[in-house]
Amino acid sequence: MTDANRPTLRRIAATAVILAALAGRAQAVRAAEPRDPIQREDLALIETQLARVDRVIDRLAARQARAPKRRVVLDVDQLRADVHAIRAGIQGYLSPPRLLPRAPAALSGEYLELRPGSTP
Repeated sequence: MTDANRPTLRRIAATAVILAALAGRAQAVRAAEPRDPIQREDLALIETQLARVDRVIDRLAARQARAPKRRVVLDVDQLRADVHAIRAGIQGYLSPPRLLPRAPAALSGEYLELRPGSTP
């Protein structure tokens, strides 16, 4: 991993943590009225930010594909799965099931992986 990529990876990790916290907060206020216009605007803003995060993840994945000799890389698939889990949590909040609320799935938080054939 080069020093030039470290700030980008830190921003992605920080964004994922913030979005996870926001999704957790949305789960915590599940009892609040889902038709609150300010809350809906906030959730729409989070959805917009998630779309931006998706685009950044795509750029990072493309950059990693062009640099196959790196030993440690961002686990793009896990990061995408966690962003999808956050998005699903928001959608579940906006369209709650008629059943009792479920416990949200835990996020991994681990986004580094060793490439096959590399030595630690």
